[in-house]
Amino acid sequence: MNVIIFKTSVQDKDDLDCLRPALNAFLGEKNWTFDLEDVDKILRVVSPVICTIAVEQLLLEKGFLCIEMPYSLDEFNT
Repeated sequence: MNVIIFKTSVQDKDDLDCLRPALNAFLGEKNWTFDLEDVDKILRVVSPVICTIAVEQLLLEKGFLCIEMPYSLDEFNT
């Protein structure tokens, strides 16, 4: 499974309610989460395939910015 982290311009529950049907249809109900309390309004996607461009495009079509945030699990290895 791939875990992809995005910084978004989604601000609140109303924005999330607007996106929920499209995200559920594209990714499946349990394959994405938002952290609206994070300053970057994080969208976390779990997918068997890399779908970065499609997710960014989906949010853009709904009027929201969405940018993949690079990360590495290596930083947790000590």
